[in-house]
Amino acid sequence: MLTKEKLQKIIDQFDQDELKSQGIFGILQYGGGSDESYVRTNKEGLELFALELLKSARDSEDLLLNGKKNTILFDNEESWVDANSDTFIQYVELITDKQQIKLTYKLTFGEKLILFGFKIIGITILISVFVGLITMLNWFF
Repeated sequence: MLTKEKLQKIIDQFDQDELKSQGIFGILQYGGGSDESYVRTNKEGLELFALELLKSARDSEDLLLNGKKNTILFDNEESWVDANSDTFIQYVELITDKQQIKLTYKLTFGEKLILFGFKIIGITILISVFVGLITMLNWFF
């Protein structure tokens, strides 16, 4: 684990003004959902994004100890952030425990419709089996 001072030494090794003049970074989607995303960038853009994350890591301990604020804002107005991005990272939310992460997934309308269709088919099959069993029992008795 890197200390705040070691992180600062790494951050200081980069010329941020030069990187900002040459860098481009964007997160785009090639399909219908966020699971179909990719990063479009150059080397300088990757370094700038990594620097933003390193700065967040550097400042995280102070913010968590302070207890008032647990978010670190990203500046998306920078010239190196691709304006055509589908996803903009607004901030980093700091947590203290890995179990605090709650994954929530909302079904799309199409997924809900498919699920409803399968339920209808399942109910239809169950009713058909039940009617068939009753009919077979009536034949024998």
